[in-house]
Amino acid sequence: MPMVTADTDLPKLLDTPAKQVKWAKKLVAEHLKSAAKRIDKPPMQGMFSRTLFVTLADGRTVVVQFRTEPLDINAFKIAKAALGSFVPDAEALGNEELESARAWAYSLTLMPGKMWLRGVAGKGAEGRIAVNKSLGRVFSKGFLAENSREAVETKLRPHLDAILASPLEDILPYKAAVESFAKRLDEFAQLPLWVAHYDLNDVNVLIDEKCEVTALIDWELSTPLPFGAGFGRIHTIAGEYTGGEFWMPDEFEVAERGFWTELFDGMPEHIRTMLEKRIDLVQDVVILATLLSCFFFEDGKVGVGQVTLKALPKFMTYRIPFVREQEQPYRE
Repeated sequence: MPMVTADTDLPKLLDTPAKQVKWAKKLVAEHLKSAAKRIDKPPMQGMFSRTLFVTLADGRTVVVQFRTEPLDINAFKIAKAALGSFVPDAEALGNEELESARAWAYSLTLMPGKMWLRGVAGKGAEGRIAVNKSLGRVFSKGFLAENSREAVETKLRPHLDAILASPLEDILPYKAAVESFAKRLDEFAQLPLWVAHYDLNDVNVLIDEKCEVTALIDWELSTPLPFGAGFGRIHTIAGEYTGGEFWMPDEFEVAERGFWTELFDGMPEHIRTMLEKRIDLVQDVVILATLLSCFFFEDGKVGVGQVTLKALPKFMTYRIPFVREQEQPYRE
């Protein structure tokens, strides 16, 4: 996906803030049937769009995004069908002139809350624990009735095949693990299909003053996956990277156990019972997800997250609470 880190990364008809404001006014009037009363910049721009907050005359406030690639609105619809109000609505603001210039515009619900990154400031250990538990509760609603087979064949298998075919030397220490996982994809397809967020981090999670999750944003690259395959970021949900190093705060295990406990406690009972019988399979899928998060696959190419790579030997020893019981999350 092409990055948009400056106004000039957009086509000429959108390459200044004034042009973006002009187009936002035009598009909301045409598609949302209300005039723009006020337009503001967001506190932080994303890496793949230019964004404006638009207050409409009818009282609504929406997010208008300009992008250089079409947005997969279906990803939002699938997540919203399962998670409800935690996911924004997304609507295309179609315009032939924009699209002929290779630009696309969208309207999204302005979601309540602050970015976790900022909203947790000053809340200390209790804040991190609360966010983790709340995230577990949100994702406990992520069960989808469809079979996982298609997700395995269209997402996991191509990703693993691409890693195995890649010439990147960083992959070599993990090649045997990748090969082993590739041989077990039929097993992983037995797990239920679950809503998964491609980039679950402290920018895409919004929280309130009590550190309860209010929204999850930026679903455009997300797709449902077998249960566990969406939780490869557990290391940096309960912990974080500081100065290029993985750091486990004192509250790491309380937060991490809280996430998993709330996730399992909140899901349908028959699904929980089935997963508990296959908990070793869940464990393996979480480690697979950790690998895939490090050796990401975008635009047909495998890349490496260098910070994650540095921590990967430790991450590969991780065991979920239901497997390790009272032992430590990571083996020494």
